[in-house]
Amino acid sequence: MKHIAVALLFVGLSLAGTQADEVSEAKEMLRGLAAECKQQEGASDDDVENFVNDKMPDTRTQKCLAGCMQEQFGVSNGKAFQPDGFIELSKMLMKGDEAKMALAKEIAADCKDVVHEDRCELAVLVMNCLKDSAEKHGIELKH
Repeated sequence: MKHIAVALLFVGLSLAGTQADEVSEAKEMLRGLAAECKQQEGASDDDVENFVNDKMPDTRTQKCLAGCMQEQFGVSNGKAFQPDGFIELSKMLMKGDEAKMALAKEIAADCKDVVHEDRCELAVLVMNCLKDSAEKHGIELKH
């Protein structure tokens, strides 16, 4: 199963078992949503593409782009992972799938203590926690 960066795991969970055209639509949506963060963080088109294609951020700019997106989605407040924001986003993306929502709640609980003073470094910690937690629950994600 593939997932798409910060829309991260939550998009990944919602895309499990979907068709390629739906994944393509989700990626296009992410590109559009990333426009404001791209400008704010001084990111390049390549940085956005790496984000959309789930490449783990390497550079400070890529990390900050991921952080901005997490904040935009309500998954981070720039200092800590926001479990309630993750669950709310998951509700929108899971469209009533109770099994996936139960899993999203477990993953949110696993990552509830992820904090960092640097919002850009926090983004990477959140991404890693979500990935590790998903794998712990039997969902293999790439990044």
